[in-house]
Amino acid sequence: MEGEYPWYTLVPAVEPLAQGDILHSVPFMFPAGESCGDSWVNCEEYDVIVMSQSCDLIEQKVDSVILSSLFSLDEHITEIARSDSKKAIVKTKNKLRRGEIIAYHLLNRCTIPGHESGYMFVDLKNPRSLPLEVVQHLAAGLPYRVRLCPPYREQLSQAFARVFMRVGLPSTIPEFTG
Repeated sequence: MEGEYPWYTLVPAVEPLAQGDILHSVPFMFPAGESCGDSWVNCEEYDVIVMSQSCDLIEQKVDSVILSSLFSLDEHITEIARSDSKKAIVKTKNKLRRGEIIAYHLLNRCTIPGHESGYMFVDLKNPRSLPLEVVQHLAAGLPYRVRLCPPYREQLSQAFARVFMRVGLPSTIPEFTG
């Protein structure tokens, strides 16, 4: 089944930027001081995946690109599990696999030679954005980039939408008992 529906493909720099493109070490600036009026900033780099719709990017219907941070599952699982016990880690990994932790989305390992990675998860609750021209420039500076393939790209998009479409009701229908 993996050969029939690969998770990732490699695209050359000349390919237009698209949803599901993975970019590494993308710089973001944040205010360094306690007040927004400070002129000092910190710069942090993140691996990211493009969340904006491909049609909007290609047609340049957006000024900014929505990006979500990517993290190594093995390096950050204890933060998500809030424990370092083997039982809690396995339980959390399986909850991620089933999509039960709404803030994160699990991606499979990448086995493309020269671009291998372990399992990764996407932070859906803290999207970032950069100007379209900046992200296009970063993507064009790479000879090749990894792109998440359908239907996994659409599954990620759906998970992202679930984070923002949740509705908190003031009351719910009571549980049925008989």
